[in-house]
Amino acid sequence: MAELGLSDDAYRTYQELERDEARWPVLDVVEDALEAIAADPGHRSNRQRRFQDPPCFAVPVTTAEGDWVVLWRQVTLEDVFADLDAGDVYVLYIGRLP
Repeated sequence: MAELGLSDDAYRTYQELERDEARWPVLDVVEDALEAIAADPGHRSNRQRRFQDPPCFAVPVTTAEGDWVVLWRQVTLEDVFADLDAGDVYVLYIGRLP
């Protein structure tokens, strides 16, 4: 299982969901997506959509608040993260589809 790291923006969104009990159903759906990505980053369902700039993958999720997306990329040897290694997952964005 890969380790997960969250960008500052993704972490803020995650914390907002955690703090608001009324939004916990949304948090559950987001957590399911994050767990699936961490369990198998290479799985086809976790790479449904690919973007070039920035290079990342999108996992769409349907929540009670509408369509959301988790944008993530796999950590490479060129990346410098204190707590992540090559092959781990870095989440760029969690939120509503723009």
